[in-house]
Amino acid sequence: MAIFELVKNSFDAGATRVDIEFDPGEASITIVDDGKGMTSTDIRDKWLFVAYSEKALSASDNYRDKIAFAGSKGIGRFACDTLGDGLELYSRTEGGNWISRLEIDWTRFEQDSTEEFQEVEVELGTAPSFPRIANAEPPPQHGTMLVIKGTRQEWNENAIRRLRRDLAKLIDPFGTTSHVAVSTWLVDGSEERMEGVDGPVGNNIADILREKTSRIEVTVADGRVDTTLFDRGRKIYAIREPSPYDELTDCRVEGQVYFLNRSAKHTFTSRMSVRPVEFGSVFLFLNGFRVSPIGDEFDDTLGLNRRKQQGQSRYLGTRDIIGRVDVTAPPKMFREVSSRDAGLIEDARSRALYEAIRRHMIFRLERYVVGVNWQDRPDQDRDTSEGLETDRARERVLGIVGSLARSKDVEILYYDTELVRVADDPDKITDDALKAMSAVAESRSDVSLLGQVEEARRRIAELRASRDEARQAALRAMAERATADARIAALEKQAAFLGSSQDVDVERIQLLMHQATIHLGHVRAAIENMAHEVRNILAAAVMPKEIDDLGDVEDLLATIRQSARRASVSIAGASLSGDRLRTVLSFAPNIRVDLETDKVHGDLLQFLTEYFEVRLVGIPGMPAATFDAANLALEREFSPVDVAVLVDNLLDNARKAKASKIEFKATRKGQDSVLIRVIDDGLGIDRRKVDPSKIFERGYTGSANGTGLGLYSIRQIVEGMGGTIELAGDGTRADFDIVVPGERQ
Repeated sequence: MAIFELVKNSFDAGATRVDIEFDPGEASITIVDDGKGMTSTDIRDKWLFVAYSEKALSASDNYRDKIAFAGSKGIGRFACDTLGDGLELYSRTEGGNWISRLEIDWTRFEQDSTEEFQEVEVELGTAPSFPRIANAEPPPQHGTMLVIKGTRQEWNENAIRRLRRDLAKLIDPFGTTSHVAVSTWLVDGSEERMEGVDGPVGNNIADILREKTSRIEVTVADGRVDTTLFDRGRKIYAIREPSPYDELTDCRVEGQVYFLNRSAKHTFTSRMSVRPVEFGSVFLFLNGFRVSPIGDEFDDTLGLNRRKQQGQSRYLGTRDIIGRVDVTAPPKMFREVSSRDAGLIEDARSRALYEAIRRHMIFRLERYVVGVNWQDRPDQDRDTSEGLETDRARERVLGIVGSLARSKDVEILYYDTELVRVADDPDKITDDALKAMSAVAESRSDVSLLGQVEEARRRIAELRASRDEARQAALRAMAERATADARIAALEKQAAFLGSSQDVDVERIQLLMHQATIHLGHVRAAIENMAHEVRNILAAAVMPKEIDDLGDVEDLLATIRQSARRASVSIAGASLSGDRLRTVLSFAPNIRVDLETDKVHGDLLQFLTEYFEVRLVGIPGMPAATFDAANLALEREFSPVDVAVLVDNLLDNARKAKASKIEFKATRKGQDSVLIRVIDDGLGIDRRKVDPSKIFERGYTGSANGTGLGLYSIRQIVEGMGGTIELAGDGTRADFDIVVPGERQ
């Protein structure tokens, strides 16, 4: 910072070159400039004592502490004291006949803390010539040379490289300054230049930034704002608008702000050996000198990072951009905080300046970057503008330029006609794009672009008309196809299990008779078994004379009970076989089941759907029955006769309960099973007469006329398919949950 203050003094003196030579062997630093120089009076009355107006009030043994306490600004003599123990100053003004010479031993100011600066003697005289130094030439006609002796720190290659990097950032971070050259030199006994140590200070990032980034250049001057936006070397647009900043009327503000995508950041880091975020963000220069700390890594004077926290994908932060803003203003129009590292004093002018930087530089660049660059993810890794050639990218650019054209105060000075044009494919042209192009064309009175817009509208109208006609034809074809598909589906559905009887042949009739004979045989066998058990009961009922005690009576009763149970089983079997026989006979006009085996392999839910639609429609005296398969399927082997018996028994129970409707609803149960819930609006279960826990037991009934076999048969059929049936709800309704598994894999 001390060397920077001395370089700044050279700039203030109008120097066109500044040389800084380090001689570790002599422990010296020599700073030479070709500025206007100083007379002896200037040295005595200005250089030595400028800005020192307060006395130190604390007893400090360190002279530099007293100066800091006094609140003085970064004056040259204090910088010299910071760098070394002694100083020789040589200076000559233009046309001067002699060279003024000042010699100071700074250690004399540190011997007595009570002795003030102006009371310590210094040697001020003249010299016949400037001292000779190793690399830089002495001022030819006028200028100043500072020889700092007894340096307080070691100045080696690494220290000088760091200094050059800081000087480049503090004085000219983008290598764009041409009116003054700052050079450093290291005296090491070699005549060869050391790269990065000897020679002019600067950097080569200007070309990097110009060719590999999106950038905006803005000038606020003479009551207007001129803006030009580039994308990786390609000029996108230039506009002019009135300046809304009356506070900036007497100054000129010029800014260049760059957005660095991933590719540009990588290139920057590889060439500069420092990451962009560490280099800085948007630097502010006032009359050629940087205003610190604006632009430093952790500085957020412009409030960009606070804003970015509200939307990472919508706003730019300091890590995304880099740039510089130069302000040329009359003296004291903008004032720096006295500590020289706290920015500008806040007032109406500084607030207007910050607002101009934000609104017309950063936010306008942000709108382009977010609206164009960030919409194309691969663009993050491109270092050329080739991505702008796509129709989608052109439309995004057009949206940006069109919105500017629609602003009443914005004058379009230039736009890239290769990007802002009508796409060749009418499909790629949107109404928003046409509106934007119309706005641009009208703002520029661009007859060619207006013609393109009108031609595009005509082509789009023709395309839409032909597409509407094609769409109507397609809709008609789709409707006809849907009707045909529905008819085919209905026929396929009808033919799956219970199709028409037109092709019933002799073989089918024979199979029907075969199946009926089987079930009739089951009925006959059950009746014979039941008759046998009845005879056993009657025979046992005749009390033998040889029964003398109670034990023989109990044995007899046990025999009767056993025979009665067997008779009951025979009756249940006869009832189920009778139901099956009835169902088989009911299938006679619509046979599509395999009557030879009584089993089929297919979709059980599809069969139930067809059975309800074909067999259970409009049966007199029966509740209205519906089945909802919920678009599910359940592939497995099943007996259509048994499934029909199950449904018919549930339907008959609902009829007995005076139900007007009964519903069967299927839902998925696990991965391979289906739950069928059966609900009717009948009287339900009278718990005073019926125990819900026993309704599936053989022979249990709550009705005086019931057999107690219906629900028992239903459970036998469900369990025969590997499923379960249980009463649903709290037992007050005759609703059932039937779970049937699918085919085992």
